[in-house]
Amino acid sequence: MQNDRFDEFQIAKRHRIGYQAFILTIALIVVNGIIKMNYSWADPLMEILVLIYIPMMYLTVMAIWKGAYTSKKEKNPNVYIPMFGLVVLFGWFVIGQSIWSDVFILTENGKLSNSSGILFSTTFFTVTTITMIIRRAIDFRMMRTES
Repeated sequence: MQNDRFDEFQIAKRHRIGYQAFILTIALIVVNGIIKMNYSWADPLMEILVLIYIPMMYLTVMAIWKGAYTSKKEKNPNVYIPMFGLVVLFGWFVIGQSIWSDVFILTENGKLSNSSGILFSTTFFTVTTITMIIRRAIDFRMMRTES
């Protein structure tokens, strides 16, 4: 399979970050197993969500930060920022409405509740959007100093 979207440095960075995310996933699974021997901190589906979102957030943020998230050949990578921003605004709006109407519950009976999944999703998109904005600002500043 030909991978002409990314240059060889981006591919190498993506592979390294993917390997680190894999090691992080294994570490989280081990820590979760140790904790579950004595204490159940969430339902199985919420555990899976948390154990997936943390490495996924690491992978995404590091790929953006290292310049390996969008291809060099892409004409306008800034188009992702408004799209992710809309998802962030909608997510925080839903969370705000849930808190306002007393429906949002973070924990129930000492466990992470199932309704907290929207918080993890919104946090993921918020961190991703902020990282993209910072990365684009750094890139823009570097291009201005070069010219």
